Amino acid sequence: KYIIYDNAIFYHTRLSIIDLSEHSHQPYVLNQNKCLVFNGEIFNYKELAKYSDIPFPRGDTEVLIRYFDKYKITGLNNINGFFAFAFYDHSNEEMYVVRDRYGEKPLYYYYDENIFAFASEILAILKLIQRKLPINKDVLYVYFRLNYIPFHDSILQGIYRLLPGHYIHIQKDKISINRWYHLQENQHKTLSFPELLDDAVSKRLVSDAPVGAFLSGGIDSSIVCALAKRHVKELHTFSLGYKDDKMYNETSDASKVAHYIKSIHHSFEISLDDILSHIPLFLNSIDEPFADSSAINVFFLSQKIKPYATVVLSGDGADELLMGYNKHKILLLRHYRILKYIGASIYPIIALIPESRSNILLNKFRKLKKFVSASQLSSLKKYIYLSQWSDDADVNRLLKPIINNEYFYNLFERYQNLDEIKLFNLADIEIVLTNDMLYKIDFFGMQNAIEIRSPFLDHRVVEYLYHLSFDQKINGVQQKYLLRKSFLDLLPSFVFKRKKSGFEIPLHKVLPYVVETNSTLKEDYI
Repeated sequence: KYIIYDNAIFYHTRLSIIDLSEHSHQPYVLNQNKCLVFNGEIFNYKELAKYSDIPFPRGDTEVLIRYFDKYKITGLNNINGFFAFAFYDHSNEEMYVVRDRYGEKPLYYYYDENIFAFASEILAILKLIQRKLPINKDVLYVYFRLNYIPFHDSILQGIYRLLPGHYIHIQKDKISINRWYHLQENQHKTLSFPELLDDAVSKRLVSDAPVGAFLSGGIDSSIVCALAKRHVKELHTFSLGYKDDKMYNETSDASKVAHYIKSIHHSFEISLDDILSHIPLFLNSIDEPFADSSAINVFFLSQKIKPYATVVLSGDGADELLMGYNKHKILLLRHYRILKYIGASIYPIIALIPESRSNILLNKFRKLKKFVSASQLSSLKKYIYLSQWSDDADVNRLLKPIINNEYFYNLFERYQNLDEIKLFNLADIEIVLTNDMLYKIDFFGMQNAIEIRSPFLDHRVVEYLYHLSFDQKINGVQQKYLLRKSFLDLLPSFVFKRKKSGFEIPLHKVLPYVVETNSTLKEDYI
């Protein structure tokens, strides 16, 4: 559906979640001269309706256009949800383009002296502007270092991301970009953490379409599912594993949790052939280079659950907020400084051991080697080293001519003077969470018309957890300490004793086949 003004055109394709009727179809027009295109969900839209003179709201789109028309940017802090939207006032020749706090919904834009274009995907912008844009080689270098593309620039010169918590304001021929959200001190001290998370789960169950939840059997998703079951009589939960490969199969643990919380559980298994047959589809659908292989799992799981749910809850965000990754263990050196010196003394020995991700023992030595190397670095270099997938030398072997790495390191300058704990925490939220985790679940979920919601990214929860002391996040050697302590009575003990594992695919089986058969390699492609 689209609407045309004399100097603007708005297009929208809708996945109906709240108010399935045509009343909430977009572009949504108010009083003929005001228009809204909106991607996302406003979970507290009924509350906002009270401030928007809407006695009987039918959906969040109707509420958002009236609420924003009345309060503009000052009203955004009261919104609980995730969103990317544009509000156009034709009579005043004014437009606002807004992105949510943490980047749960994508928003790209392009402008020159003749046109301003925005969309949820780069490919849509390319169709709008009808021109070929050169690759941004600095960004390509960053991609090879991190496996994804962060911050403002995209892979194409001239197309940019609107950063989370920012908005674009266009007034006639003037354009400005400003920040509307800052990760502020916790303003929600009247509620405890368990109460906040429970309320966040409850709000994310609001939908006029079927709702379920991803369940891996790990702490984060198990807690979300257990809380959701309190509010939903019949909760469908979903897990995914690989046939004949126990190292990449979590369905057994997930089934145990599902049995305990009494959810209606669906376990799915896929094979190596399933992955290989879908690789061309993955490569043709993404509009920027992206190499987090767990995106393949998100795609398949979203595809499998389609008969049962349109909306699913997930545990994404907990690891970034509560320091649950392996790299966060390096921060224990604050309390056990002797480990730094022990590591330095044994490094010449462990450096001789070959590395492998497919062998459990060798993979442990690989992680130990990386940990010891990182322990000798300054805070910022430590974070970069532990977050990257390739170092400078590796990338320069790939790229000819060699690209200057100054652009890459300049991206991290904003974290230079932060305390080490805040550095890791804030960089994880602004870099890893936004550009890897959230891009992955939104893009590959939406490829199957599935909306994925994470209660941990309710802004009240984020603000509460971000400002916690270090020992509430890592206590002794126990990571995500507050989460474990707060919900011990909610789930059986095996959930909290379970060793953390990522949502990964058996790359050691996939990549050799791709290289040997040359089946997915194309000329004129990187």
